[in-house]
Amino acid sequence: MSLYIRTHIVQKGETIEDIVSQYNIPNVEMLRYFHNQNCPKDRSHIGSVVFAGQEIFIPEKTDIDSIIEDQNKKRKEKKQLEQNHLKNTILYLDVFAIKKQYRVTVENSKNGVSEKISFDVCCRYIDKDENNLPILEYKKGKYLINDKEPDTKLNDLALEAIQFLYPLEFSLEQNYAKPHIITNLKEIRKRWENLKNKIKNSYSDAYSLKYIKVMDESMNEGLSKHILNDLFLQFFFAPYVKYENGIYDDERNFHTYKIRYQDTMEMQITEDEIQIEQKAYCIDLRTPQQILSKWKPDEENAQEENEEVLESYIEGSYILDINDKILKEAKIELKTNFYEEEIIQVEINTIEI
Repeated sequence: MSLYIRTHIVQKGETIEDIVSQYNIPNVEMLRYFHNQNCPKDRSHIGSVVFAGQEIFIPEKTDIDSIIEDQNKKRKEKKQLEQNHLKNTILYLDVFAIKKQYRVTVENSKNGVSEKISFDVCCRYIDKDENNLPILEYKKGKYLINDKEPDTKLNDLALEAIQFLYPLEFSLEQNYAKPHIITNLKEIRKRWENLKNKIKNSYSDAYSLKYIKVMDESMNEGLSKHILNDLFLQFFFAPYVKYENGIYDDERNFHTYKIRYQDTMEMQITEDEIQIEQKAYCIDLRTPQQILSKWKPDEENAQEENEEVLESYIEGSYILDINDKILKEAKIELKTNFYEEEIIQVEINTIEI
């Protein structure tokens, strides 16, 4: 800044925008900042308007460059503080901003044979429960099997039977890190009873009747656990954990069989995204048979006999929006060797609504 500050006397009818344009100042905020910083205490600061006869301090190019440099430095320091905070805290998503639609693809490969199922998911915030916890609405639809609409009677039955579940509504746990409980369970049970009576008249073959029986048992044995453990919901909420220096490392359950893993999530932050890489290896000492039968050991006899750990790992990558922390896309691979190698690949991509 020069020893003598350049000034401008406001003319009648002249606006602050006119002055900014006349002196090639980048914006009104910069003129206001420079003037107010240099204005003597007995002079008026610039507000939203200027008045005829008012003396305005005008920055030179060197002043403008210095202000821009200082603003960039402060912006960078603020961003660094925000990033350090994110890397050393529980990562929360803005559940009240959730209104997302995703395209989900799940490809299962076993013995060289693979099947790919894709479907759309809609997830949005709708309300709070009696404990002031957020409730999300969850829908699935537009199913494709190996990129084609199902054309067998049994597949038609499966899709028709699944539709009664949605829309599904569930509350979140206190830290918003995963689903807690289905809040419209009574409504879902009622929809199932109505649908069951209808499809029994349309599907009378042995396979269809067996499928209906399985669905009926699932309804009676704990629908909340069955539904809220689906792969999309597991991995949608996977990044929301407590990080230290950008790393989370702890035990967690994944897979449809709730296998125990030592899970590591590593965070990197860019200008507008949070990128998270996941690597998890199995620490579950149950036998493959025990896992497949969903056997849970109690604390006294837990996993005493089997000394071999199941061969299983997870690798995943997640991209979240830096502002609302909501998942934008993800790719996950689960490789498990029960009695034969099984690979499940899950891909999640945002669809513009």
